[in-house]
Amino acid sequence: MPQHRFTRPAALSGAVFVVLLNGALFAPGAPPKAHDSAARIASTLAGHRGVILAGLFVAGIALLFGLWFFSTVGLWLGTSGDCDTALTWAAVGGAIVATALLLVGMLLFYGATYKVAGQRELPTVRGLTDAGNATVEMSKFGLAFFVGGISWTARRSGLLPSAFTAAGGVSSIVAVASTIPLFAEGSFTQFGGGLDVIGGAPAILWILTLSILMARRAES
Repeated sequence: MPQHRFTRPAALSGAVFVVLLNGALFAPGAPPKAHDSAARIASTLAGHRGVILAGLFVAGIALLFGLWFFSTVGLWLGTSGDCDTALTWAAVGGAIVATALLLVGMLLFYGATYKVAGQRELPTVRGLTDAGNATVEMSKFGLAFFVGGISWTARRSGLLPSAFTAAGGVSSIVAVASTIPLFAEGSFTQFGGGLDVIGGAPAILWILTLSILMARRAES
């Protein structure tokens, strides 16, 4: 079966996706921690309201580049006779689900910024923030499946360096492990804690590197 060819802009759409989406996520600063009071969360959201609103718009643009990139990866690997087509497209689906969950999480924070006027709104702010944290956390499962699935099928076909696919496997495990804040409340393992913030970083960097590697092989 002939291998799908792709252009350099299609390959680099992954890098644009990573930069825009992470810029939108982290521009307001560190995410709210589980032990932060509702009043503190409300104050933080109010102080960063403009950044949060602009970030959601940027995240929408990132989604467009993400869909372009994930479909390019799917066609590249899915049309190679040596690759597991079902696993490849399932991994692409995981990436799309992860992106959708990230956007939903950001929308929940967006909603919380409109509920910071007075003390009576603090329970709503708390609820929206906790739901946003949990939704963003759940996105790591889709992220891990994309990185792990693409690493596995590309390793078997030899389309990507073995060291890189091995790194993808490790990154996917780290991403899943970093979802512990869904049920843990320690200072390091809570929402917004160190594990939460850095746990998805290896997988994100892997996607960025994949985009660059593909760009080097792309047609002009």
